[in-house]
Amino acid sequence: MATTITAAAVTALALFLLIPLSTGPITAVALVFLMALAGFTVNPVVTALAVRFAGDASTLTSALTTSAYNTGIATGSALAAAALNSSLGLTGPRLVDTVSAALTLLPLITLAPTGTRNSTRIVARRTTPGRVPGDTTTSVSSQH
Repeated sequence: MATTITAAAVTALALFLLIPLSTGPITAVALVFLMALAGFTVNPVVTALAVRFAGDASTLTSALTTSAYNTGIATGSALAAAALNSSLGLTGPRLVDTVSAALTLLPLITLAPTGTRNSTRIVARRTTPGRVPGDTTTSVSSQH
């Protein structure tokens, strides 16, 4: 969960810094690279977390997270276009992106304390010491 929060925060910061620093080509390219590097790490980590908590519905969960990303891209593009046509002008899309990335932090920080709960499962446990029929190991530990 720390990776996801850090990547989302770096993405929001890079997008925020693009507002005042995008006038120079070197800083603009460096910030876009940083934003892309941090932003593209969030999707696979969030998908993996969602699948981990999905239980038997991992395929559905993976499909829904991908759909959510695509919906977010479409919605963000529409909002950025509306902001571009507003009085904000060229600053509008960057401001929409910054607010969107910052809003991503809210559910991540809210879910962070529950992220490690129930992280281990015991699938099977041997209750009696000794050899099990078909066990080919040569030594059996007496510790449980």
